[in-house]
This record gives sequence, C-alpha cells and structure tokens, in this order.
Amino acid sequence: MFKRNMLFALVGALIIHIAYVLIQLLIGIIQTFFYQPQFAPNDVILQSEVAFGFMLQGAPLILLGSYFIVAVVLFTILNTKEALKRKVRGHDRN
Repeated sequence: MFKRNMLFALVGALIIHIAYVLIQLLIGIIQTFFYQPQFAPNDVILQSEVAFGFMLQGAPLILLGSYFIVAVVLFTILNTKEALKRKVRGHDRN
C-alpha cells in the first residue's frame, strides 16, 4: 500500500500542477481575445510584447517545492484514508 499511495500522490500532484498551468494559459488567452486597449498619447512608448501568467524570483525552486508539498499532502490524505478504512473494518468484525 505504501508504494501505491506514493505513486498516486506523485501522479496526483503532477496532474494538479499541469491543470494549474493550463488554467493560467487559458485565462491569458481569454483575456487576450477580449482585450480592448486604452489609447495613450503619442509620447508614451507602448509595450510590444505579450506575456501570459506571472513570474516569480526563483520560480523553478518554488515550482519544485510546491510539487513535493502537494505530493506529501496527497500521500498523507491517502494514508489516513487507508488507516481509517482498516480501523472501521477492524471494529466491524468484533
């Protein structure tokens, strides 16, 4: 059960992170489709690049850390569920 729960936790964390990235991309695409610029005076230099999502300092380490934290939380939830199942089954037999 330990290996199975660990595998489910790692896969679940991966699915959650992929869903998060896809949702961020979808929100950016939707905002781009409905964007209406506010026209500025001619002496203002406008941005010529488009960026989706957000950027944090040290983002790869934060992403890796959040992946492992989510995996540990999912693993804890799965183990607690298994322990409660065993406890309930043990009480039913008595």
